[in-house]
Amino acid sequence: MINIEKFYHENMEFEVPGSVYYPREDSLLMAKIIENANIHGSVLEIGCGSGFLSILLAKRDASVTAVDVNKEAIEASQLNCDTNNVEIKLFLSDLFEKVEGKFDVIVFNPPYLPVEEGETDETYAGGSTGRETIERFVLEVKKHLNPNGTVYLVISSLTGEAEVKKLFEKEGLTVETAAKEKVPWEELIIIKAFLNN
Repeated sequence: MINIEKFYHENMEFEVPGSVYYPREDSLLMAKIIENANIHGSVLEIGCGSGFLSILLAKRDASVTAVDVNKEAIEASQLNCDTNNVEIKLFLSDLFEKVEGKFDVIVFNPPYLPVEEGETDETYAGGSTGRETIERFVLEVKKHLNPNGTVYLVISSLTGEAEVKKLFEKEGLTVETAAKEKVPWEELIIIKAFLNN
């Protein structure tokens, strides 16, 4: 029997299987930022998990594509789309591997925690620096952004804010800190990067 937890936000209900990332403080901080940004147009969420952020965006009239490397996450997202009466284009992809086209906004809550060698839980393990997946993401992201496109990325103070910003700058994007929130053991940070055309 798969362990399924319920998650509620505003008037929405989500089912989150044990193998899929459960929305926590980082997801809620990202939700707050993207709600305040009043996002429309085309949106891509990388690593959609339960579909929480994608569904939030679709409810606000964005045209959303969402991908995840975890098959259970895609299934959970589809179920949660049905429950919350929204349509999202969902498919399995390791970062941008199967993604085609360009988007106005790209959202990513990556595995960002530094971990010991051999720890590979895809929901949080970001390699020895916490930046392994983020580095792969940043190298590809520009190719999938429309002119004046924006990226929203969640990291932790343990990931290295300055180092992550440098990764984006190296690829020619402008970077700023959109939000910070103190939680036990760390500070959560939303990085906003954009393409100036």
